[in-house]
This record gives sequence, structure tokens and C-alpha cells, in this order.
Amino acid sequence: MGDNKANEYDVPKREGSVWPEDICPAYTPREDAIPSIKGCWYCKYADFHLKEERALEVGICMWPKKIIE
Repeated sequence: MGDNKANEYDVPKREGSVWPEDICPAYTPREDAIPSIKGCWYCKYADFHLKEERALEVGICMWPKKIIE
């Protein structure tokens, strides 16, 4: 999605900024996630404002609060 390299975190980046390709052990795919692609963009805990008119390029990790099923 961008020129940024994916970051792999040992723990969730709670209330921190996350890029779409980032991933951590708390990754839980949304219902509409593509199974072969993993990253914060598809995680239930990441807030990229996907239900808003305009999605964010950088999201916020809201773990342990689910944002989207």
C-alpha cells in the first residue's frame, strides 16, 4: 500500500500507530479479510477508519478492543 516496510511486533502496539502491512501476535483477521494476506489493515483491532468516508493510511492499534468484526 505504501513504500513502508512491514514491521513485525513482539507485542501489540496498543494505542500506537500501525501501517497496513505491520503485524503482531494479536493479529485477528476481520470477516472480510483475504486469508493469504496478513497485516494490521485486515486486523479486527486496527482502526483505519474503514467505516468512514475516507480511510486512514496509518491506523491505530486498539487492542484489546475490537473495531471491526
